[in-house]
Amino acid sequence: MQKNELISKIKRAVGGLSEAEIEGVLYELLFGGAMSNNFLVQKTGIPKESLKKLKHQIAEFLEKSNADLISLNEKGLKLFGEMGPNRYMWSLGDLVEIDPDKLKIFKTIRLDYQKAASRELDQFYATPETSLRKAAIMMGRGEVDGKDVAFLGDDDLVSLALIILGAKFRSVSVFDVDKTLLAFIEGKSKEMGNHNVHIYYYDCRDEIKKEHANRFDVVQTDPPYTRYGVELFLNRSLELLKSGAGRSIFFFYGNSQLSSEKFLKIQEIFNRCGLLIEDKVNKFARYDGAESIGSASSLYILKTQQSTSHTNLLPANRKIYTYETEKEEKFPFVDHVVLKVFHVSPALLQVKKRMMGVLNEFCRQHKLKVVDTKITEFKGSGFTFVYVLSNSNLTVHTWPEYEAVHFDLVTCSPIYNKAVIASTVSALFSTDSIEINFVE
Repeated sequence: MQKNELISKIKRAVGGLSEAEIEGVLYELLFGGAMSNNFLVQKTGIPKESLKKLKHQIAEFLEKSNADLISLNEKGLKLFGEMGPNRYMWSLGDLVEIDPDKLKIFKTIRLDYQKAASRELDQFYATPETSLRKAAIMMGRGEVDGKDVAFLGDDDLVSLALIILGAKFRSVSVFDVDKTLLAFIEGKSKEMGNHNVHIYYYDCRDEIKKEHANRFDVVQTDPPYTRYGVELFLNRSLELLKSGAGRSIFFFYGNSQLSSEKFLKIQEIFNRCGLLIEDKVNKFARYDGAESIGSASSLYILKTQQSTSHTNLLPANRKIYTYETEKEEKFPFVDHVVLKVFHVSPALLQVKKRMMGVLNEFCRQHKLKVVDTKITEFKGSGFTFVYVLSNSNLTVHTWPEYEAVHFDLVTCSPIYNKAVIASTVSALFSTDSIEINFVE
């Protein structure tokens, strides 16, 4: 079997993985020796469900001795060795170098903290390497020395990692709902000789106290990975920051590659707040556990602008943690676009058959599968066309007397070629007078 043939077969069966990522997994299996499934998930950031499907596709090349271990058999070693798979750089975050001696110090501190991660608080502890990288990247971006730093949740002990790395912050404030964690950070920071680390018991569903609002230069947060968790922690971060442009939020968000459209919704939340995504580092953070999202999360480095503001905050009783089952937490993707079209020929708008031809062509160009159609003709003039689509609906209303058309398209998957929708409508209706709005 040729390498490209095997990779294409795996890609068709697994979904959500690129050819380069699949080849990277083959490389890890060839040179990594026997390893646990969870270790491979943590190393690559591939969700456990995707890895399960991938293993099924290459089962004939794997040892069958232990269900929790994965390793190549002789046939696999020979074939993959001949194929020569390329290594894959799973995250640019791995390029952040960590001093081995400082890593050893942090691992000792991590071992001193005996409390198990709390499922109720969506805690999954980051690897020691990740905690130091979280601190190092803030320092490397000039966001620590001489500044007031806030951590909105710090179960990864990044505040202590800053001390180990020799950061010269003005102050560090840790806001967390875990009292055991706060006491450990306070005691350990003083033991390390730093008295500028302050702890505050705080539940994000409560209001920020006035003495903390608009006080900090930079915030780091790794919130619950639900829609409402993301919104709430982001808004609280903005409340903590000093006003004005140029303030930074180091924001982590993890999600399975099998539902990558959720990343679009996160970006929309950032946009709604007027935040610039200055950088995004995919799979920057690695965790013990959370295999369903590949034991990884991405880092967004966000910058405030003059127009940045927090949005209306959610009700205090809103469920924000993943264990709290709530219908909204399914977080479905919706693409919604509204167009107003002016100066359209009444000769087109008054003829049902011609309008149907134009709308059918619109659906064809944007790959909208029509499953049902309803047309209502109004006395005097004008039509309403309702297209039931395989992934939602399109409603179009015409006003011949105003030479106007209104489009309302809603889909539950990304609209194909969305960037040229205005151009499509312009060409089909022979007019350049168009208003287009994308709706959250």
